[in-house]
Amino acid sequence: MILEHPLKTSIGLIVALALLVGFGPGEARADFDLTPNAKIKKAYVDTQWGQVHYRYTTGPKNAPVLVMLHQTSSDSQMFEKVMARLGKYYSRIIAPDFPGYGETFPIDENKGIPFYADVFMESLDNLGVKQFHLVGHHTGGFIALDMKVRYPKRIKTLNIVGVLYGTEEEKAPIRKICTEQNNLTIPVADGSHLLRGWKQLEQYGAANTSVEHHQREAMVHLKAWKGGALAFTAALDYDFISNFDKVEGPLMIMSSKTDVLYPYFEPAKKARPDAETAIVEGWDYEFDVDPDGCAKAIHGFIQKHK
Repeated sequence: MILEHPLKTSIGLIVALALLVGFGPGEARADFDLTPNAKIKKAYVDTQWGQVHYRYTTGPKNAPVLVMLHQTSSDSQMFEKVMARLGKYYSRIIAPDFPGYGETFPIDENKGIPFYADVFMESLDNLGVKQFHLVGHHTGGFIALDMKVRYPKRIKTLNIVGVLYGTEEEKAPIRKICTEQNNLTIPVADGSHLLRGWKQLEQYGAANTSVEHHQREAMVHLKAWKGGALAFTAALDYDFISNFDKVEGPLMIMSSKTDVLYPYFEPAKKARPDAETAIVEGWDYEFDVDPDGCAKAIHGFIQKHK
């Protein structure tokens, strides 16, 4: 019998365990092919309220479906880099535009987060989607949470990127930012709102990205001046804490440390120690700035809960 040196054996076990469980408790890590070769297409789906515009990819027929809900104020284009990387692993990745955003039907009044959830659930019904994994970013995270609470058997996993886990007093700084944003982008005849909209996105980190990305986001932001105000109000009025505390099933939260909602990340972790976590890069534009990090975290988490 050949006996190995005990120190070597211990190191080998430690390495093996590290590879098995990741690099830290509750942190998602994964290694797989992230070549961005999935083709992204666009389409519309009818609902009782109007047409919903969405981006999508197609992959293996027996693979799961992944649904991604964008932030305010952006649209489904923000997910294209991650969709291109993950499309090969899912039968479909579906990323719709909110009502009042992109090319989805407009709205003129605050209908609350459950309205957006109902629109997307009907959209998915009409697309023949029964069960799916769900990712929501900022306002999209509020909608995703509501969908999971109300339709728990339809949604296999929930991943919220940017959590607003705070009391009304603790949410006050975000409400102030959103209120100011809504007022500054109302169209005026001299066009001064255009520059204000551009400058406004700097507080979310747009100036730290490419000028092309900044322009894309500014155009979406300005176009959705009415829909954005309604979505912000709906999100800030939603009872995130009670729904987050009670939502069941596999849960993950993600953020960059420079995200405007990062101050609420640790309270959310403490409230739900069962949730997996991931830190990525990119200010409020994680999916554009750090698509590899986002794709790894999302797919690694889903792989554990097929």
